[in-house]
Amino acid sequence: MKSKHQKKKPARQSRTRSELRTRRRNLIRMAISMILLLLCWFPMLGGGVQALWTIPAAVCISMNEEMYFCMAAGVAAGFGIDIACGNPLGANAIFLVICCTFICLLFEQILRRSFLHYLILTALCAFLRSGLVYLFSGVLFRTAGREMLWQKILMPSAVRTVLAAVPVYLCYLPLSRILTKRVRSMDSAAIRRDLS
Repeated sequence: MKSKHQKKKPARQSRTRSELRTRRRNLIRMAISMILLLLCWFPMLGGGVQALWTIPAAVCISMNEEMYFCMAAGVAAGFGIDIACGNPLGANAIFLVICCTFICLLFEQILRRSFLHYLILTALCAFLRSGLVYLFSGVLFRTAGREMLWQKILMPSAVRTVLAAVPVYLCYLPLSRILTKRVRSMDSAAIRRDLS
C-alpha cells in the first residue's frame, strides 16, 4: 500500500512541449512586434507635417497582446513621437500608455478584433492627441502661431496618421494570426495538464 506522500502529484509539473513551443512563439511574436514598432519611428523623423506611424502600431499591439507588453509598446511609441515632434520627452509616452492600456482592456472585455474597431480607435487616439496638444499649446500656454496650429499642423497630421493605419495593420496582420494559434495551444496544453 502506498503512503499519502507517494499518491500526491507534485505541485509544479514540468512544462509540455506544446507549452514550450507556444512560449517560444510568443517571445518571437513580441520581438517582431517591437521591431516593427521601432521601425515606425523612422518615417516620422523627416520633419514637417508627418503621420504619427507609431500610434497605429501601438494600437495593433494593444489589440493582440497582454497588458504589460502593451504598456511597454505605448512608452516606446510615445518616445518616438516625442523625439520626432520635439515635444517634452515623456509627454506622448504617458498619453499612449493610458491609451494602450484602455484599448487592451477594451479588446479583452468588449470589442472583437476587427479592422473597423482598429481604425476607429486609431482615429480616436490620433485626434485626441492633436486636441490635447492644441489645448496645451494654443489655449493654455498661448504659444506663437496658435491660430494656424490646428489647421496647418495638427489636423493634417491626425488625418495622415489614420491613413497610415492601413499599411501598419497589413504589417501586423500575420502576427495577429499567430495569436490565435497561441490561444488554442495554451488552452489545450492547460487542459492536458489539468487532466493528468
